[in-house]
Amino acid sequence: MTSVNLPDLQLRNYEKTQENDNKITKFIHASDIHLGSHQYRNENRANDFIFAFEEILSKAITHQVDFILLGGDVFTSLEMLPGKLTKIVNILRDFKNKTDERILIIAIEGNHDIRKFSRGVRFNHRGQSWLKFIASLGLIVLLDADINASPEDIFKPYDFRVRKGGKIQVKNVVIYGSRYLKEKPEDYLLTLKEGIIKDDGNFHILLQHFGIEGQMEHVPGVNYVRIKHLKERINYLALGHYHLQFILEDWVYNPGSSEAACSTDFSFKRGAFLVTITKEDKYVKEVKKIKLSNRASRWETIYFKTEFRTKGKIYEYIIHKLKRSFDLGKNLNLAPSNIHIPVLFLVLKGKKPFYRCKIDPKELTQVICENLPVVDVRIYQKFSNDLTTIDTFV
Repeated sequence: MTSVNLPDLQLRNYEKTQENDNKITKFIHASDIHLGSHQYRNENRANDFIFAFEEILSKAITHQVDFILLGGDVFTSLEMLPGKLTKIVNILRDFKNKTDERILIIAIEGNHDIRKFSRGVRFNHRGQSWLKFIASLGLIVLLDADINASPEDIFKPYDFRVRKGGKIQVKNVVIYGSRYLKEKPEDYLLTLKEGIIKDDGNFHILLQHFGIEGQMEHVPGVNYVRIKHLKERINYLALGHYHLQFILEDWVYNPGSSEAACSTDFSFKRGAFLVTITKEDKYVKEVKKIKLSNRASRWETIYFKTEFRTKGKIYEYIIHKLKRSFDLGKNLNLAPSNIHIPVLFLVLKGKKPFYRCKIDPKELTQVICENLPVVDVRIYQKFSNDLTTIDTFV
């Protein structure tokens, strides 16, 4: 019986890719996939994150890219059900087979990739992550710089046999990457800069997981002034971490999350970037935004004019109001897997119900899901018995 040496096979396929036309290089930049998220403990929402990842892979095939960049938080935590992990592994294997292993998936670890939520503990000191696991299977290229090494050894070339390294070259593009650099990445950026070769004639990408101060309100980030020195050696700073999409001065790119990981994310512009690098006398970069087919959401506000004295009346009133708001006349596919079936954010305002009629959010969610085409409900109770404030609520 003979067996194929998988690392050698991957290396041969990688070398074949390098033989292609070097004048044009295409890649997709995505981040914050949050695979394994079980949002609201809802199985349909858990599947939405996997569907978004599958769509990114599908776009890569459609646009015939050379590689995919994932800027961290590919997984939402170290906790994951075996069935979900098996599904993700199978998706990646199918992708490698469909593409004849010619489209590399290049990733780094984000803060969520090394976090165990139930205990609030990060396990980076133990070196554990699901990204390391799928990299060990040869399904992705996981980059990680050695920030404690001398400048020439910070970014060692990726070795397919041991599946380790801090940089990899695809055609005339060199991708440098490191894991999440804790809460103050600016302390390490000068060190990373020293490890980047300046005048090698290639297009340079640095893959990092941190946010930029001021891009998200009340969310800490790195001061932009502290990273501008990287522009001397980096043509494209590929970020992940913030779930909001932004571009700064045509060299800093953050695609945002691929699916809404919390209620705020639904309002953000998110997606991925399709990037084409053309080499003429100099490098020309074209960046297009890709909008993903995400789960819909909608906000509804219901105002209580009177003090309800039974839960039955409350629920009946809410369902009546929602049915008037929803267009139920259309012949829709009402299966929860249909992304057009929304997550409903419901705000209840006005007169507070009788004290013995306390609303049970879980119970009300079930009633709404049974009567309306919604995949889940988040309920916000903003009641007041102060009649002077009613006009404000309206």
